[in-house]
Amino acid sequence: MIAVVVFLAAGIFAIVGFVAWLLGRPLPEERADGEKNIEDSLPSHTQHLPQLRQSLALADRRYIRQKASKEIARTWRAERQKILMSFLSGLAQDFARLERLASVVGSLSPDVPQPEKIRRAWLRLRFRISYRVLSLEIAAGRPCSMGRLARLTELVGNLSVNAENAMERLETNPATQGSADSQLNS
Repeated sequence: MIAVVVFLAAGIFAIVGFVAWLLGRPLPEERADGEKNIEDSLPSHTQHLPQLRQSLALADRRYIRQKASKEIARTWRAERQKILMSFLSGLAQDFARLERLASVVGSLSPDVPQPEKIRRAWLRLRFRISYRVLSLEIAAGRPCSMGRLARLTELVGNLSVNAENAMERLETNPATQGSADSQLNS
């Protein structure tokens, strides 16, 4: 009896560990080479959420379902899926660039508080999980929740704010000013 309980506990632990590893693993966009210019690290895809929200309106789906042929509806859904996946990939690129920027700024600042490091790690994990869940939903052809997409975009915005705050702290610390300027411009 004890062996069965131990075996089940080990199996559950292994499954939970595998899922945590899978969800915490860096996204392909995070593995890309870093941008050379600091200006290129700013998010560029997040600003398109309002247009995406408008173009993917629920009324369009109802209209297509009622008025279009099955072939046109299938093509429309496929195009919609491509748009969503492209936007999602762009959000991941924005997140990856901001993450690299935040890590560079963090490496220049000698006094990064531990809670901020934990907050950034938690933000990164939440983004990766949300990204993977949304990409699976889109790939399965399920209707995408604009609320989830908005929350994912918000996570990118939160990281952007964190990076800006870190840069402001770096600017107020004159001891690291010279080394920061040389490292950011290289």
